[in-house]
Amino acid sequence: MTTDQTKQLIEQLEMKISSFQYVLAYRNIFVISFFSSGEILDHNYPSHETATQLDHFSFLIGQDNLAAIKALIKTSVSGLDGWKFFNRDLKLHLFRVNQTLWHIEVGSLEEENDAHYPSPDFAKFYSLTETLTEFREWQDSGEIDEVLERIRSQHLPQIRQVKATISDPILIMCLDLIEGIVASAVNDNGDIDTSLYALLTPSEVQVAKFIKVGMSTKEIAQSLSVASKTVENHRNSLRSKLGITNKGINLRNYLISLSA
Repeated sequence: MTTDQTKQLIEQLEMKISSFQYVLAYRNIFVISFFSSGEILDHNYPSHETATQLDHFSFLIGQDNLAAIKALIKTSVSGLDGWKFFNRDLKLHLFRVNQTLWHIEVGSLEEENDAHYPSPDFAKFYSLTETLTEFREWQDSGEIDEVLERIRSQHLPQIRQVKATISDPILIMCLDLIEGIVASAVNDNGDIDTSLYALLTPSEVQVAKFIKVGMSTKEIAQSLSVASKTVENHRNSLRSKLGITNKGINLRNYLISLSA
């Protein structure tokens, strides 16, 4: 194949893709193709031509849906029929194309009596929005003790109650992940060997709690308004005081194991 023929073939493919995208957009059907890393491969959503990450479509997908999708793409489930999500008057249908490639179809929601209308499980899942929002705000603010008891006594039981009443396996999986993160974050210091915590400074205890939640060094530094280097120093001090000499041991997993 000559260079001119290759160029002509590429131009034809580009025109076909543009034609399909135009028809889909005209019918208010938008498709976002992305990799498991969250990187966008292609999409036909107008005004967002430069979008490179799935996070750039959080306004379209919804924050809670986005969190659920991120949890889902870390698994190996195939989901031959895909997974449906709902955001305001939009229906989102997620498909796994292969091990690394996914795509989301976004369209208008059918009438309420349609067979695809959201199941009660989704309504129950969305009832946790306040819980998840407060937990996220607590992570961002760095204020621990003020809301710790409320999360432990109100929100965590609500997560468990909702999980016990739904049947959708994907939502159950998402709630399992959420419950695990919340539970590990709100454990009292007494759940960890008191003699070990006695060795730690208040700042190290606070950093340890954030590490258990799964926050990165940068996120912890932003929450505590300190330099990333300071957090790294606390991490190294924690490993030293807790006797973790093997660099292959994950600090977060070790801290969680102390609470088991």
